[in-house]
Amino acid sequence: MIDKKNSAMGSIKHFFIGGALAVGLCLLAACASTGPRRSFDTGTFPAPSYSAEDINGAASTGAFPDAVYIKTRTQTFNTYHYYILRDGLIWYKSIESEQEPKDWTLFEKTGLPRKTTAIAEISADADELVALSVEGAFYRYCFDPNIAHRSNVWLEKQGWPKAEQLYLDKRTAKNSAWAVGKRNNHVLYYEDTFGNRHHNGTMEIVTTYMLLEDGQEICYADTGLPADFSRNFIGPERGTFKAAALSASASTMFVINEAGVMYTRLADFDTTGSDPMFFKYTYIPYKSDLEGSDYFSNLTEWALPAEDWRPQPRIPLSGHAAITRHITILQNGQGNGARELRVAGFNAEGDTGYWTKAIFDDVWEFKETPLCFESGAILPLISSENRRGRSMDKYYRGSWWNEAGEESPWQYEIPHFNILEGDCDLRIIGNGEVCVLKLYPVELWTYLKRDYLPGRTGSPKLFMTTLVIPDGAFDGLSEDFANALHEKFKDKDNVFFGYIMAASENYIFLRDTKETDTVLFLTDGTISTYYPAFDTSLHVQKFEELRRYQSIAFIAGDNKTQEELQQKIDSNKALRKELKRQIRLLKWSQLTAFKINADFIPAFYTIRLSPFRYVDVPKLRTITRYGEQIILINSAYNKVISNIRIRHIEKIITELEDRIRSYKKRKSS
Repeated sequence: MIDKKNSAMGSIKHFFIGGALAVGLCLLAACASTGPRRSFDTGTFPAPSYSAEDINGAASTGAFPDAVYIKTRTQTFNTYHYYILRDGLIWYKSIESEQEPKDWTLFEKTGLPRKTTAIAEISADADELVALSVEGAFYRYCFDPNIAHRSNVWLEKQGWPKAEQLYLDKRTAKNSAWAVGKRNNHVLYYEDTFGNRHHNGTMEIVTTYMLLEDGQEICYADTGLPADFSRNFIGPERGTFKAAALSASASTMFVINEAGVMYTRLADFDTTGSDPMFFKYTYIPYKSDLEGSDYFSNLTEWALPAEDWRPQPRIPLSGHAAITRHITILQNGQGNGARELRVAGFNAEGDTGYWTKAIFDDVWEFKETPLCFESGAILPLISSENRRGRSMDKYYRGSWWNEAGEESPWQYEIPHFNILEGDCDLRIIGNGEVCVLKLYPVELWTYLKRDYLPGRTGSPKLFMTTLVIPDGAFDGLSEDFANALHEKFKDKDNVFFGYIMAASENYIFLRDTKETDTVLFLTDGTISTYYPAFDTSLHVQKFEELRRYQSIAFIAGDNKTQEELQQKIDSNKALRKELKRQIRLLKWSQLTAFKINADFIPAFYTIRLSPFRYVDVPKLRTITRYGEQIILINSAYNKVISNIRIRHIEKIITELEDRIRSYKKRKSS
């Protein structure tokens, strides 16, 4: 029997407003951070090998190439210009011979954004150029006018609700590859998995894709989201594929591994279903008669689940033919199919150039161009099976609970849940019978800027979750079991955002979005399956602040000299100062949440209770469908995690002060 007074089930009541769900229950072991990041530690930023990246043009001449055919970290292009990075400065020339500049010229006269001394890497797509400084900061330059930002100036900040500088962090610094992909009026429309076309509207989506060092994980930043890399797309083959390189254009990723196996996928925050405040989504197939050129096609429902990874045909190699890790995807027209793939290498005669094809074509052809490669760029084409990594899929098991205890004798299993992304089975077992339903979790939008990985560093990751009853799911089951299942889930079948999920490496909570008195609680077996009891100490050890406090860099062992003790005292004082700043930022995040609530909720009810609720230009009706729930879930999430982390940091500060006094005493003795 659950003690409601002391349980999280009881405390969650405090996070209700107007019937919207809050998730305090799921957050007892959470941590979070908001506010500006510190400048990136350039000491850990590996400088690129410019000789390995300067592949366009003749080898070892030092001259600027006539054109850029393959995008690298130092040489790239967009719709309008070629770009070259040389000695930390950006040079450019027009692709069209009749346009200026016709010859290589320093970009914006200085070759630099004004707040940095040198650029380390560049990427470009559509009308956009992105520069990564030696400090690890990203800068954007956009040529086309847009209502969201100024054009023809360097943009130092991005994100919403607060624009901030986007930085590399410790996790993304040693990346295998990164690229910007921009979907705007250049491609005009997106075609969903039902074959319906959707106009891009008046806005744009710019995604910075980051392939991490292991080649398996792809994280991303988005100009409409808080400025961090805490969000992920799952890689090919459910994340086990180890890519050697990544390129991107118009929200479409292109990856290749050392065996020469290639995949593409069109995926961004909007197309994967995470943005129901501005787009309508459905899992029920339908056919729209609107063309992608029709603005109002932007307002129709977008199909889910989103596009999966698409395998690309192998490049036929014979004679001296070879391929390299240097790959490029570029947009060249309108719609999903307007993408060209390029893979740099050699033909059968040993000539340099690139293999190319349209994204949906089956046949590659070779174009001879002046390229030069270091030997390490050539792919060894080892057995593909040797280039698979560990899956992040995990098995969870548990029961559905209500205020009286376990709701029924049924057992529930999710045999393959991936914290990054992707659908999963929900197995329901009763009296030896098994029914399999489908769950489609998509990450919930949040206005929190995060310096942690939700679901993997103490804090759960929140998902909007849709349940689908597959055709024939009840076939072969006893009549009583089938009827009971139908009664429990019939009203949630294919209902977008029918459930809210909070998931970590150890547990999953699944709750009806509108019902607060029942919850499905699953664990991986490392913590108790008895709801709601779980050991918060399992998660406290993952707090970054605790890890740093326990680091040898701040601890003085025996037999330390006076100078060494003073160094430890100084380092602990610096950490104390930083943690006090972190508390101020967390309190700032709580004020931000309050302000967003104060701004949104009145506007929400103004729309809901007036004739504006019938207007969907500009998307007023769409915003009111889930906006209240999403805002209030975020508010509850932020309130709980901020308070917990503040208390946690305050305790560490107390311990630091004790440590500092102890070291001072040792120094004076």
